This record gives sequence, structure tokens and C-alpha cells, in this order.
Amino acid sequence: MPSHAANRRGILALIAATAAFSVNDAIIKLAARALPVGEVIFVRGFMTIVCMTGALAAMRQLGKIPTAFTRWVAARAFLDGCATALFVTGLMRIKLADLTAMVLASPLILTALSVFLFKEVVGWRRWSAIVVGFIGALFIVRPVPGSFDAWALMGLGAACAAAARDLITHRLDPRIPALVIGLAACVAMTATGALLGLTEQWSVPATRELVMLGGAAALFSVAGFLLVIAFRGVELSVVSPFRYTLLLWGVIAGYTILGEAPDKWTFIGGALIVGSGIYTLHREAVRRRNLTGDIPPQ
Repeated sequence: MPSHAANRRGILALIAATAAFSVNDAIIKLAARALPVGEVIFVRGFMTIVCMTGALAAMRQLGKIPTAFTRWVAARAFLDGCATALFVTGLMRIKLADLTAMVLASPLILTALSVFLFKEVVGWRRWSAIVVGFIGALFIVRPVPGSFDAWALMGLGAACAAAARDLITHRLDPRIPALVIGLAACVAMTATGALLGLTEQWSVPATRELVMLGGAAALFSVAGFLLVIAFRGVELSVVSPFRYTLLLWGVIAGYTILGEAPDKWTFIGGALIVGSGIYTLHREAVRRRNLTGDIPPQ
């Protein structure tokens, strides 16, 4: 059973990863106003490959790249490519907060799968906390029937692909460096952008777009590395609810970069999301004390 320290490490890594992803998403949306989706994914992916390869060279781990030549790493990379294509395509047609809320179905899917596939024990309190977090997301988006069009389904598709990706990450050989796994995913995403480009008319990016995509690539590299760290050797049902912080960071990035001002419902929903995550961590600590018989200091 994963230790409490491992779960805490996973939670912190996931919170930092969601922050980097949110800023990346806002920058990508700005860049995609001038460039087609496939080109944006391809250029950012190529720059991310350069960033990660440079990091591996600096860490003298280029020789570890062959360790990624396994079917499970390939499957994870494929799912990452699918999730990216679905998310970025939807991002061009749906508000950032709306799409983020759709993707936040991923922790619910992940928790359910971890129970059925890995026999993880999830009590009613933690299930309730996860549901409360999802209700918080609904407070922010306030969906109506007209909101759930075909493009919204792309967000749900990205959530399913992300949940399956994280399940595979949880089971990868720990001897494979996180950066190598992230590099494999970037290769798949870049290939996905190239495939989408077959149906698009590409143009030479201006300096402004290149700078934005370079910044997005750096953020995406860091986020991808942290995401692997977050789900390795941890209890998925404990760590995964903290993906809800993606919505909080999305509100901040949307306001500061895209000019999307949050309203009172955003703050109410955000409080529910943060509260559910904190309560989940509290229940994990209580459960472990009960299992080990440890008594907290008076």
C-alpha cells in the first residue's frame, strides 16, 4: 500500500501540474486565434520535445530513452495524444472554464476504475467528497441543456483518455525516468498535430505566436513531468481528486490572460472544490492512523 508521504508527494505534484497546464491552455488559446489547431499542437509538441531532450541531456539520461520502448509507455503516449487533440480542438470552440469543468470528470472516472481494477478501498466519505468537488465545478459552469453540444463531448472524451492514461502511469515500471515517459507522450502529441495538419492550411507563425508557443512548450514540459510524478506509486483514489485544482488555476489564468472575470458562483464552486480535496486528504490520514494504530500527539 502506498505511504502517506507518497500520496502527499503526488498531491503536491498534481497541484503544481494543474497550474502549469492552466497557464499553458490560456496561452494556446491565444496562439490558436492566428494558427490552426493541428499546427499549434505540432509546433508546441516539437518545442516540448526539444525542451525535454535538453533536460535529459543535462541530467545525463539520454541513454535511458530506450527504456520507454514498451507497449505500456506506447499506450500511455497514444492516450496522451488523443486527450491533447480532443482538448485543444474543444478549447477553440468552448470557454476555458467550461471545457475545464468537462475534463474534471476525469477524477471520477479514475476513482471508479481504480476501485474495480485495483481493488482500492474508497469509503462513502471520500466518495461524497469527490461528488461535492464535482458539484463545485457545476456551480462554476452552471450548465444548461444548450451547453452540451457536440464540442462539449470532446471535453468528456479528453477526460476519459486522461483517466486511462493515468491508470497506465500508475502501473509503469518505476525504473523508467519520468522525463522519458513525458518525452514519449510529446512525440505522440506532435504526431497527432501532424495528422490533423493534413486537413488544415498551415502558415508561417509570426514571432508573437512562436514566443507564446515556446512559453507554452516550457510549461507543458514541466506539467507533463509533474503529472507522471503525481501518479506513480500513489493511491489513485486519494490523489486524483486534487485534479479539481485545475479549475481554480483555470479561473486565475482565464482572468489574467484571457480577461474572463469570475463571478460569485465561481468562488462558491471553488470553495467546494478545495474543501472536498482537503477533506479527502484528512480522511486518508484518519484511515491510515486506524490501520497502523498510531495515535496523534495530544
